[in-house]
Amino acid sequence: MKILLVNPYPKDRPPVAPWPHLGLVLLAAGARAAGHEVRVADYAYSPKAPPVASWIAGFTPDLCGLTLYTAHMSQARKTIAEIRRLTPVPIVLGGPHASLHAESLAGERLGDWIFRGECDRAFVEELPRIRRGTETRVVSAEPPDLAATPAPDFGPAFGSESMMSYPVQLSRGCPFSCSFCSVRFLSTRKIRTRGLEAALDEIAGAVRTRPRLREIRIVDDCPTYDLERFKEFLRLYQDRRFGLPLHIDNLRADRLDEEMLDLLKAIGVDHVCIGVESGNRAVFEAIHKGETLDEIVEAARLVRARGLRLYVCFIIGLPGATAAAERDSIRLARALKPDWIYWNLFQPHRGTDARAWFERHGRVLFEEDTSSLMGLDLAVTEAPCDTPEFPAGERVRIHLTAALESGAYWLNPLFFPRHLKLVAAYGLGRSFFVGLPAALRINFKMLLHKARRPVRRRVEGAA
Repeated sequence: MKILLVNPYPKDRPPVAPWPHLGLVLLAAGARAAGHEVRVADYAYSPKAPPVASWIAGFTPDLCGLTLYTAHMSQARKTIAEIRRLTPVPIVLGGPHASLHAESLAGERLGDWIFRGECDRAFVEELPRIRRGTETRVVSAEPPDLAATPAPDFGPAFGSESMMSYPVQLSRGCPFSCSFCSVRFLSTRKIRTRGLEAALDEIAGAVRTRPRLREIRIVDDCPTYDLERFKEFLRLYQDRRFGLPLHIDNLRADRLDEEMLDLLKAIGVDHVCIGVESGNRAVFEAIHKGETLDEIVEAARLVRARGLRLYVCFIIGLPGATAAAERDSIRLARALKPDWIYWNLFQPHRGTDARAWFERHGRVLFEEDTSSLMGLDLAVTEAPCDTPEFPAGERVRIHLTAALESGAYWLNPLFFPRHLKLVAAYGLGRSFFVGLPAALRINFKMLLHKARRPVRRRVEGAA
């Protein structure tokens, strides 16, 4: 069987993915091992990939699979409609949006088969039975044994030879209960691990066969849930002397210590990103993150003390938040003096406790085609939910205020007309001038860091 796997992405947006979609290349690995021929087109990674029509004409797939993200559903619907016009083959849907909205997608007959959850194994097992029918079939996949899951196969992915970052999973799942997070519907709260040596062998293979790589990324849901195990991985990584720095996603303040930070620095980690979410104690405690703001402040101090760059994440508009409460987040962000700040606008993911809170106390306005993150040029989307105390327009205004006053945007001359237009439209002149020193500091240090990085990597590689 010939299989085309697609990650739809709006054509008018710059690519955001540092590698071809990990879920799709994991499916490709399993399908190829079972004797199928696979192509992967991830338009969030490579906008130069041939259009879907070219794949269908040239590759003539027997099945098309798409991964769905809520933020890109308009493009996904267009892509699905195009495939329907061009070929009668079955369409299979998976990914976060499919997992959270399987029944409504089935009601639309958007696809022929929909997979909910981690379908690494289930997809390959179901392939012989997948066909077009009069009704959409929904398959709820059991979480696979990560130790038995094959390594991702990037070979079939268009443009993979240009990868500069390589993603590695040491585990899946997260045991914590953050009210805003949908991980329990996607990869469950049950931690599943793979052997550390197997992960290191995968990295060794990537370093050997992909000379353009510049970093290795650990992309676990909660990589430091077992801190001692993670530190053992760092020691083994250091012993292998790969010559590439490591980047770790999703670090918690209560799951790091001085020894771990020393290991990170020794193997070339250049920054640590900590999820703060809110600087208001009442809002923070209500999201049930399982740590305290004091632990976050102390973790930030430890990161700074080790000479590592500090990144932090905040979420504007969590349950119970008000414009006044968000001022606490802005104050904390400025006090921490991070090297970068991610200001997210809250998204009410289906099934989460936070979504249920808005259904009781406010409104869910829309879901599709919104992004939580602000662009480097201060690009924002409309607020997808609100309350009488914190209406949608004020949420957008505070989102911009937070970025301006904390300096978390690029001082690129090409962006200045947009900056000035937004400042004037929202009456944020004072916020712009208050945050300008922070913006100058952040931008200067970021440029200096990028200028020094190639030299550091050459030294590491020669060590």
